[in-house]
Amino acid sequence: MSPPLVPRLIRHEHVHILTQRFSTGPTVNKKSPARRAPTESDVAKLAGVSQSAVSRSFTPGASVAESTRKKILQAAQTLGYHPNLMARSLATRRSNIFALAISDLENPFYAQVVKELSERLRETGRHILLFVSNPDRSADPDLERVLSYQVDALILTATTASIELALQCQKAGIPIVQINRESRVPGISTIRGENQKAGHRIADFMAAAGHKRIGFIGGTRDSGTSRVRQEAFVSRLAELGISDVQVRYGDYTFEGAAVATRELLSQDRPVDALFCASDYMAFAALDVAKREFSKHIPDDLSIVGYDDVPEAAHAVYDLTTYSQPAAAMVEEAIKVIDLMIENPGRRAQRREVRGELIVRGTAKVPTAGVVTKHGKKIWHP
Repeated sequence: MSPPLVPRLIRHEHVHILTQRFSTGPTVNKKSPARRAPTESDVAKLAGVSQSAVSRSFTPGASVAESTRKKILQAAQTLGYHPNLMARSLATRRSNIFALAISDLENPFYAQVVKELSERLRETGRHILLFVSNPDRSADPDLERVLSYQVDALILTATTASIELALQCQKAGIPIVQINRESRVPGISTIRGENQKAGHRIADFMAAAGHKRIGFIGGTRDSGTSRVRQEAFVSRLAELGISDVQVRYGDYTFEGAAVATRELLSQDRPVDALFCASDYMAFAALDVAKREFSKHIPDDLSIVGYDDVPEAAHAVYDLTTYSQPAAAMVEEAIKVIDLMIENPGRRAQRREVRGELIVRGTAKVPTAGVVTKHGKKIWHP
């Protein structure tokens, strides 16, 4: 059994091989004069505009007439001019680089975060610098290196930062934002999904569908997001008269969730419904249930995930799940960072992104409450 295919985050750089032409004739050593690199002034002269207009044309968000911009871009292309980003960052004291620190390269949700963040930053003339930290140890040593790159902001996802690192970033004027993390570290802003509401909604959904023997597969034991989902799920089920909820932990990994699913399905009275704290773990649960226990989904077992990654909609999974829109979370993270950059003394932000319980084919559906929204079936009691 192997985990599902997910987008690869790390790609090999193209290797450019310089080749030299050889001839059988005599070699003539001619020195060609060094060519001066074109400047903003050269572009301005060729385009017939001011140098400040050239500068604005290469500054994201700056005001310049479209006709003027076209003339400037044409002149720049003719001369082979490219703006000196290093010099500009020294002048503005902004590098236009956001550092993203991540430790989970398997979970497709985080692949989606990287994709959305890189695309959104590119649209605004900014760039992403990726740091991959070791999930088994503190991320601080890796993150401290970020400070030497003069980044404008630090985004953490699937990793955490200590109070000490937060203070270092505050002193350096670098905003820190955590995506999909529950954190109360002073000075660190958080962007999270509807963890508590999702736990309540999924509990209501399973109870309304008639389930009595219910299990939960969480992430790591110290994960704040997983803990909030679990507590909300278990407490709501207790309110509904279902108190014996089987809890296991899959560490947010495919293999870990597979082991947890085997334990839950090997009992004398196996669970008939499973809420997994991530889609990636739900994929493992589906794989084990169907291949190893010959379970018919959803007749024998309902499985609900959390995230709504693109793969969840694929026919091979058709996963019922609570959505956590990566694009919306990235958008909120960038808004918070821009706000903190413009107002350095502003307090850390806590923002929540709305989601929905997306109904697909892996879970029994209650008799009422399903509506269609934006082309998707949503359970909205």
